[in-house]
Amino acid sequence: MTAAISGAGQAPDAAEGGGGAQAVPLTALTAPPRTRSRLLAALTGRAWLLGLLVAAGYVALQLTASAQWSLYPDSYRYARAAEQFTGVSREQAHRDALAAFCTTRAKAAHETTRLSPVPVHGLPLGTMTAKSCEARWAQSRDITTDDPRYQAIFSSRPGYPLLAAPFVSAFGVTDGMRVLGLVTTAGGALMVVGLLRSAGLPPVAAVSGQLVFLATPLAQWGLQALSEGLVTVTVLGTVWGAVLLSRRRPAAGAPLLLASLAVCAVTRYSTALVLAVLTALAAAALWGGVREARHRWTGVLAALAALGAGVTAAVMSAMALPSATTTLQDTFTVHFSQPLVPDPWHRLAELDGHFWAHWIGRQATLPTLLVPTLLAAWALCRYGRGLGWFALAAALTGAVQVVAHPLAQEADRLGVLMWLPAVLGLPLYVARAGRRTTQPGEKAEPAQAAGRAGTAVPALPDTGTGTEAEPDAAAG
Repeated sequence: MTAAISGAGQAPDAAEGGGGAQAVPLTALTAPPRTRSRLLAALTGRAWLLGLLVAAGYVALQLTASAQWSLYPDSYRYARAAEQFTGVSREQAHRDALAAFCTTRAKAAHETTRLSPVPVHGLPLGTMTAKSCEARWAQSRDITTDDPRYQAIFSSRPGYPLLAAPFVSAFGVTDGMRVLGLVTTAGGALMVVGLLRSAGLPPVAAVSGQLVFLATPLAQWGLQALSEGLVTVTVLGTVWGAVLLSRRRPAAGAPLLLASLAVCAVTRYSTALVLAVLTALAAAALWGGVREARHRWTGVLAALAALGAGVTAAVMSAMALPSATTTLQDTFTVHFSQPLVPDPWHRLAELDGHFWAHWIGRQATLPTLLVPTLLAAWALCRYGRGLGWFALAAALTGAVQVVAHPLAQEADRLGVLMWLPAVLGLPLYVARAGRRTTQPGEKAEPAQAAGRAGTAVPALPDTGTGTEAEPDAAAG
């Protein structure tokens, strides 16, 4: 597997070499050794082919493994808006979205009863049948509140329902939104492959990042009928565009960066504003901290990100979109069902203090995010060639969302972008391992494989030793 790990075009014959037990595939009985070697090299040397196979396997698993999936209250509003974008009246859109919401929630509650060790008659306490659920809200205009301040929060973010509209029109509300979740999650996983290849990682290392992505809450929340999947795709696009610009590839990087920020702004403008500001700061830090990044395209990157932030802020002001204060009042008044609080920012500071103390304690007990993030941070600092700054910008975007809404029951979803450093950093260990196990006679192979793939893959230097990093072979 030496050449496979390092991205070389050839893999050593599994039947050759020293003695000892070896993992020989069943095809060894029929396929010639050289044929097996070529097939393995063809698979591991082409990141997109391997990435597509992984994505297809993941989608097939979701469709066949009885994975629980249901609509959330926010999903109901997105589904209603999506139907309206297809030309359906608001009343009919409400009925269709409500039916899908009630059916999926009742089904999920029924599945829960099947896990009980004792017979359960009816549904769990606090849940309703689909029929009673629809009857409860049939005459309402919304399942939460029809307060115009609350409705404005969703109507000002049309990106996700606009994307969902053709899926809902083609497959219906429930199936359409589930298919959309599969598309955004599989698409995000493939974007990780492309991003890491552009950052200089060999194919197998890039696909390992895809596997990390699919194993984290990034994929879990991307599957849901919520805007998280689309936001994650736009954040990955922003980071990818930033990486391309920092490596002197403006023709692809600039349009990708601007398009990603624009779609993010239409989907969730507050996230786009924070992401654009942090990306501009990351570009400035990259300029100051990485010698090979001190060129005009890094400056262009900072300028474009700052421009995106400025345009987003200007549009928010000109269109009088709901502000952070409005969303805080929504949080502290339970969707405007209680009187407005006099000082929401002071209350936010107090709640943040309690929440982050709880979060630290939780991570100390079960550091599922902390440990992989620390490992990834070390790899990004040592081998990332500036990638770490953009991963940090994405992670801080997620952290800012949690700071603005420090709700224990929502933190995993709102802070899901905090997993991106692990997705982008852990594959660097795979790349380093592949480089170290490459035999002397195989040194020319990675460059040949990269040439066939159309992407130049520079070496991953140990920047912690003081050795100057090798310039990007694609620059120019």
